[in-house]
Amino acid sequence: MISKEEMEKRREAVEYAKASVGLEGITLSQGLLEIADEYIQGLLTREEFTREYIKAVKAGV
Repeated sequence: MISKEEMEKRREAVEYAKASVGLEGITLSQGLLEIADEYIQGLLTREEFTREYIKAVKAGV
């Protein structure tokens, strides 16, 4: 379990990234958003998040 502070930092980082790619006209798939949510909740480490995200993108999720 991660602290509320860490969860908020992760949420802010994910929201910033979503906004950044959104400015480029990119919309994230539901699958990618679910991986990001698992990271925010503390279910994935940063390394696991990166690995799962890359795997999902390569799979076309």
